[in-house]
Amino acid sequence: MALAEILTNQAISWATYLHLLPPLVVTEDVAVAERPLSFPCRLTPADYTLIEAKTRVVPETTAETDLINVKAIISLRTLFKQRSDLLQLTVNDILLLYRAIHAITYQPPSTLVAELEALTQDHKAQKAAEMALAAIHDNTNPAILIPVDASQRSPRDRVHPMTFTVPLKALDLPDLHEQTVQALRYKTRAPGAFSDFDTLQRRYLATLAGLGELFNRSKEIAAAGESTSVGTIRMLAHLPISLQRLLDKIPHQFDVLNDIIKGREVFSNVGAVVPDSTLTRFMTAKDDNENKTLAWAVITDANKVMRITLRDFRPHVAMLTMTGHEDLAERITDDYLHSYAVGINRFVQELLQITRASRETFIVPDGNGTLTSKRQVDDLAAGESANE
Repeated sequence: MALAEILTNQAISWATYLHLLPPLVVTEDVAVAERPLSFPCRLTPADYTLIEAKTRVVPETTAETDLINVKAIISLRTLFKQRSDLLQLTVNDILLLYRAIHAITYQPPSTLVAELEALTQDHKAQKAAEMALAAIHDNTNPAILIPVDASQRSPRDRVHPMTFTVPLKALDLPDLHEQTVQALRYKTRAPGAFSDFDTLQRRYLATLAGLGELFNRSKEIAAAGESTSVGTIRMLAHLPISLQRLLDKIPHQFDVLNDIIKGREVFSNVGAVVPDSTLTRFMTAKDDNENKTLAWAVITDANKVMRITLRDFRPHVAMLTMTGHEDLAERITDDYLHSYAVGINRFVQELLQITRASRETFIVPDGNGTLTSKRQVDDLAAGESANE
């Protein structure tokens, strides 16, 4: 009903009206014995030919996970605020940041790779296996389409789309993260090591603060209806249908233009539901853009469990399905989502350790006689435990 209300603004009023009506009473004068007239539908060979020529629904696979530690993400946001008012990354910002990192660092399990390589020897499934291998080894940073809530500015519009590519290369975020983690582990083991960590820590957190500001400004532009995606939609809306279809096909032919206007993935987060809600799952849709490969849907239920549903439309899914290997396509999708969940938990724990680390006046000696702060000892122990 809530979804219907969003779409129509009428569901609640109709529910109230119907609830007030008296119960339906069937009297004897009501003819119930006679069946309604049904019209026969007999398809001709020409009808079947027409149906075969039409575009069909693209096969897809779906995976789901609730492994993400949302409490750790919330703790990280709290720690960010305590550290600096400039660190304004939201939960969704952190999810999107790691989505980009995951895309360029994902390594498929060797068993999956071996199974696909063996499948290339099958003449019927060779092309499907090759496409799947190319997909799981594709470490491209994707352009992501993000639905932004525009109801505060324009209740009639409700949602505005925004395309965003996390600038990992420009900010050198993956390398900066690894350097800071390594410096954290060795900050008490050599003279001047803590100074090196302190420099990297400040630089890393300042970079994250800048990224948070970039996220925030981009969402403000999208909510105001000024994003490239919204501008393109408005431009097309007033053109004849035939011209709309022609112009709509142009981005599909140029990857750069498609990434700017429509993106390659959809990442939709409805946030945390109200405490008395029974909603536990959410599945997002994608437009008719053939270049859309993945659709991520995120919801946090009333029990504070974050659940992500991933729809996989990559070309190898259809090919594997056609050759009778749908289970393999499903395992590829499941592993991709599982690795994302495990990776973001590790990423958040490392960020917690990095942000929390600082000089302390409470000193304890270690086994080698080196004076080390208790906070540093805790951080090192936590880091080693996380690695294990």
